[in-house]
Amino acid sequence: MTSVNAIRFDKYSGAMVCDEQRHWNDERLKIYAADKIRSVVPKNISERYGLYACYANTGTSAIGDELRFTIYREVEKLYLRQCAENKDNVPPETFLSLHELARFAFRIITRMKHKHTNDHLKMKYGFTTAQFIAGEYEKNGKTVSIRNSDVQKDALNHVVPEQGAMRSNAVFGNGGIVSGFDETDGFGIYSFSMKEGLMEKVECGYLALGSGGDSTNFVLPRWFNTTGVAARENGLDPVDGLIAVIDAVNMATEHNLGVDGYYNIILFDALQKTVNGSYIEINDHRSRLATEFVRAKRGGFISHTDCRKGIDGILRNGETADWGESLLWSSANDVKGLHRLFRGYQF
Repeated sequence: MTSVNAIRFDKYSGAMVCDEQRHWNDERLKIYAADKIRSVVPKNISERYGLYACYANTGTSAIGDELRFTIYREVEKLYLRQCAENKDNVPPETFLSLHELARFAFRIITRMKHKHTNDHLKMKYGFTTAQFIAGEYEKNGKTVSIRNSDVQKDALNHVVPEQGAMRSNAVFGNGGIVSGFDETDGFGIYSFSMKEGLMEKVECGYLALGSGGDSTNFVLPRWFNTTGVAARENGLDPVDGLIAVIDAVNMATEHNLGVDGYYNIILFDALQKTVNGSYIEINDHRSRLATEFVRAKRGGFISHTDCRKGIDGILRNGETADWGESLLWSSANDVKGLHRLFRGYQF
């Protein structure tokens, strides 16, 4: 179960946030080990071309891991192939834009969907999707016609699942996000769906996917509605934006059983306005502390000003978790009540 989110602050900056919980067996035992957002551009390529991008996946964790690693490897192979085509193995003058990377990832996603579908049909019936469409396949040197109506119906349901079908959810139930920036086009968010077989650029300022989406898609639109048209066009306040997206995932952890754990927070900053540089991934105690600042603000235990100061300090300006811890508790108007909030008491 998942909550993966991307938010755009302005043309040059944005963020991604996800939880780390997953279920790992039929008894639905929980572990906090899912790595749902990963960079898909090798560091040397990012530094040379100013291309930074991450892929986040919802659905089956194994499929998500396979996609993230495959996209990363294929980007690296493409770069090395272009280098090899030049004299003296010189790197190309330009590489992928973010939009081209998103289309590149979409081809990999489509290819993987077809591969898993073919593997399943091959294991179950001995033919692939293409052979099923052709109506025949080779077996032991003989041509076999696919005429059995039950086989045809079942195979078709693997290739094009019926609405609500569970058998292919491990593959078709996956969705994804590519988010990042390049030096030419700036920051962008792209959405992918295996079920619909589509890729589209997100223009509304944010994207929230996963089982926690019914909670996050309640919080984020409400916040965006308070920002005004001018702010959305010219640039949102990045600190308030971070507070909003963290608050949204916090709500998902409270209302969705499949969302929890330390959040993975990715910050993109093409203009390097903060000490973090162009790209930083925060998934340690600072991440947990950021969620507590936002929970304390929502609970009325600290002011919006103190919450902004804490989020800006520990996520954007390089302050330590100890610094944030001191600020959080010194800002609390009810220390005992805040302790009870963090221990799960209801108010």
